[in-house]
Amino acid sequence: MTRLLWPLALLAAFGLGFAAATVGRDSGAASQAGDASHATVRRLQAQVSALETRLRSTAAGRADEPDSTTGLAGTTMASRSDGGVSGDDAPRRGRSARRGVAPQGEPQDDLTPATPVARPAQVRPATVDAAMERLFRFFDGNGTAPATWRQRRELLEDLRAMGDAGTEALGRMLSGGTTTDERRTAAELLGQLGDPRALSMLQDVLDKDNDVLLRRAAAASMRKLAAPDSAPYLEALMRNGGEDRYVRMSAAYGLAQLGKREGVSALGLIFDEAHGDGRGREQAFRALRSLNDERSLPFMREVATSSAEPSYRLQAIRFLTAQADRQSLAALERIMTSASEQPSVRDAAAHAYHAIQSK
Repeated sequence: MTRLLWPLALLAAFGLGFAAATVGRDSGAASQAGDASHATVRRLQAQVSALETRLRSTAAGRADEPDSTTGLAGTTMASRSDGGVSGDDAPRRGRSARRGVAPQGEPQDDLTPATPVARPAQVRPATVDAAMERLFRFFDGNGTAPATWRQRRELLEDLRAMGDAGTEALGRMLSGGTTTDERRTAAELLGQLGDPRALSMLQDVLDKDNDVLLRRAAAASMRKLAAPDSAPYLEALMRNGGEDRYVRMSAAYGLAQLGKREGVSALGLIFDEAHGDGRGREQAFRALRSLNDERSLPFMREVATSSAEPSYRLQAIRFLTAQADRQSLAALERIMTSASEQPSVRDAAAHAYHAIQSK
């Protein structure tokens, strides 16, 4: 792993120097080109810093590995002052010292369990470097995140316990990660940590990065932060017709969660817009249903009486029932008395009609 990282670090450093020289040489060029060059320099600086931290982490991990001949970390066969086995005595006293333990390479006897050598646990301070090392241990050698939710939850708990250092480390990986998986995972974890300081980090991604999956992760995390300061930015994202649908959906959902009615209306429009996108349509509907208050009632009334898929109509009718929406009684009556309706929808409307009337 170290052999692969050193060339990457050298390459990134070379790119950093080249970009910096370009900025200096073209200082009189257009401001837009200059901004792009400066953004490249900042990105390369972050990557170099991340690679240096990864190299230190890898070197530290190798130093802690057990010796290949003795099985003990950092232990030599030299004489010890505490009366231990010296190099000269090891072959002669080896049998008595290892009595009750099966020879290496042989199965252990059930009655004589092995007694592994315990290495004292290292208590690391909550520094940014320590948090970065924890992040690097989470990813495999190719910078790919493991798929198990348990490992992800443990990582999140560790970073949360590190406080400010955990947030700063995620910010560094977001800007300087060497793979898209690293950067996307950092964006997702920033939202789950819920630290308001992550807002500017996520906004930077949405302002400058064109990776659509990374942008979706950043928008979803910005929504999860539920920061009032994010409302103007979420509104701008939501109103941008050229923006990715899932980015706009996260922005609309975030505004709805902040109590903004325009977010609720936008989710309804996205539901209609995503008619050919089953996943997007389902997510928009689920977001509206999760609000669980009267703001979603107009949308649910419309869906109940529409030609939408029966599954959505049934869910809308159940929502109206749960909210005891008396304004929907007339629409429910039309559904339950219509001969052209599907029996399942008609029966659901009849049940909802009587349930609401009895409340």
